Amino acid sequence: MSLPKPSGLPRFSEVKLTRRTLVAGGAALAVAGAGVAVGVTRCSRGAADVPVEPSAGAEASEDGSAKLGGKLSLYTSCPEELVNNMVARFSQGTGVTVAVVRGSEAELAGQLADGDALGKPVADVVWGGEALWYAGEEGLSAGLEPVQREVGAFALAEGLVTSKKEAPAAYADLLVSSLAGRVALCNPASCEVGWLHLVAMLSEAAGVSAGGAPGDDVSWAFVQELLAAGAVICADEDAALQALLDGNADVALVSEQCARQLARRTGQTTVAWPESAVGVADACAGAVEGCLNERQAEAFVEFLAGRDGQQVVADALVRPVADDVQVAGGDDVPANDAVEVVATDADAAAKQREEILATWAQVLAGEWTPAAAEDAEGVEGTAGEGENDTAEE
Repeated sequence: MSLPKPSGLPRFSEVKLTRRTLVAGGAALAVAGAGVAVGVTRCSRGAADVPVEPSAGAEASEDGSAKLGGKLSLYTSCPEELVNNMVARFSQGTGVTVAVVRGSEAELAGQLADGDALGKPVADVVWGGEALWYAGEEGLSAGLEPVQREVGAFALAEGLVTSKKEAPAAYADLLVSSLAGRVALCNPASCEVGWLHLVAMLSEAAGVSAGGAPGDDVSWAFVQELLAAGAVICADEDAALQALLDGNADVALVSEQCARQLARRTGQTTVAWPESAVGVADACAGAVEGCLNERQAEAFVEFLAGRDGQQVVADALVRPVADDVQVAGGDDVPANDAVEVVATDADAAAKQREEILATWAQVLAGEWTPAAAEDAEGVEGTAGEGENDTAEE
């Protein structure tokens, strides 16, 4: 039987993940998110002559034991730099050839749905997205073990830093007139990092730490004002960061790791962390039940969660959660405990995901009206109707 669709997850809901979908040591494991393009071909399929199962003469590993061998089909929305490094390290140790299909969450959703419609999984492992993707009526997400954290950050263009414009220190600073039309946002309906930033913006604007809620009128009024100022809406992080490099934006709301990677690679951008609301989320990976290469798939997910895999995560400037592995320093990156104490209401927002994305669509289309205004209009209409009735009498 198929699991019901995760609430509010656009397009990914069409993928029929079976009750046994995530099988990696008995549980799905949370790992990395989306990111910057550096060099993995988006739709490489791997060598066709690589055997599905390891051959009898598998290459020996350093300790003298036989390597697993075989091949693996990996579908991922993770940063390509991270994917490159992770695949190379895994393949070196196991002898497994990995064919990578990379794209945005929405792109992968369509490809996975197409494969499911044919009655057989196209992927052995799905890597990317957060825990809510894997949740069903039986609460499978409750058993997830987080091994990477995605943190929202600002990528700032060099021109913003060197000019007389003041760099934003919080989401509220994005409304200054000098940044009108110069802020790039990832669409939360198609990009998990966009969702992460939207929740953080709503939390800051509503004053969640003071008892507000992300759905308050004041929080959506902030988003409405930001969009009305001409914010650049992007399908994914790659597009948001490209807007910076092309000179079409001064600020891009992206993930911490992508902002740091771009700054180090180009020297044309810097990174800032919102002072009053930092969005944080775990992402996921899982071996697909019934896939062609189950042994290789389970080995890959176990590697992601192990110390070696976690070190690859850290080296790629992604934030691991393993106690004995720390994210690479520099760039004034805040420590883990500094991020954990920031007051964003991500848990509550996840439960309201469908409603929040529906409201986002209304704001984006220019059709949103504050609830208070609608209530007032209803009261006035009722009063008017009463007066007319009296006059007619």
